Amino acid sequence: MSNIVIKVALAIAFASSTVLPVLAEDVLRVGMTPEPYLPFGQVNAAGEWEGIEADITHVLCERMQVKCEISAMAFDGLLPALKENKLDVVVGAFSITDERKETVDFSASYYTEGTSLVGPKAESVSIGTADAPDGGKILDPKALEGKIVGVQASTVQHQYMTKYYPDIEVKAYDTADNSMADLAAGRIDFVLSPDLYVHTFLATPQGADFDVKAAAPNNKVLGEGVGYVVKKGDAVTLKKVDDALASIKADGTLDKSIAKWVDGKK
Repeated sequence: MSNIVIKVALAIAFASSTVLPVLAEDVLRVGMTPEPYLPFGQVNAAGEWEGIEADITHVLCERMQVKCEISAMAFDGLLPALKENKLDVVVGAFSITDERKETVDFSASYYTEGTSLVGPKAESVSIGTADAPDGGKILDPKALEGKIVGVQASTVQHQYMTKYYPDIEVKAYDTADNSMADLAAGRIDFVLSPDLYVHTFLATPQGADFDVKAAAPNNKVLGEGVGYVVKKGDAVTLKKVDDALASIKADGTLDKSIAKWVDGKK
């Protein structure tokens, strides 16, 4: 029997904010989002978790020899729940950024990906780069003038658009799927999203008339890969997660999951 206990509830009440000695009790409260975000994760029609993060979280719990109580909640509620001590670990393709590291701690990265701007194939546009005000390069703001760009709320792509494009209309959505639905319906011009999710969308019938218009240059706002998130200063939990993560990297478990969900290799 799996040592993961799944509690699918978008809103969960917690009785106490007292810091609990979770690992000493061999219980780990893990927050995940059921929103469709393959290849990283989702809850499918049968009510089962699937995707890279579902796979590796299951194995991590076994390697840490803890019982993981997995609670499902909206993406933008995960970090607040962690900071309020309602969870011990959260996972949701969280990009590792300097801004986030001010209030939470990250495990080592388990995947690194870029960010792409996707739009209609019929839209002929050349999008270059420009100097960012804080150094490095960003997508050229001039190419986005008069356009509406969709992003998922509370993501690094949302932060990127807010920080560097104050004069561009940005529409934030509760889920990535909803941003793509509005793109397909012609209500927005582009969507800025992580590469893996973009390519998952482009492979669907809904994405047939769209393509990648530009790849965003590497940027500190967009992060340094994705990792598990723990409470700031929780060194015990972080070490357990990092040690288990190192083991699944070393024995090929992580690569196998990535090959399955990204490359379609069962």
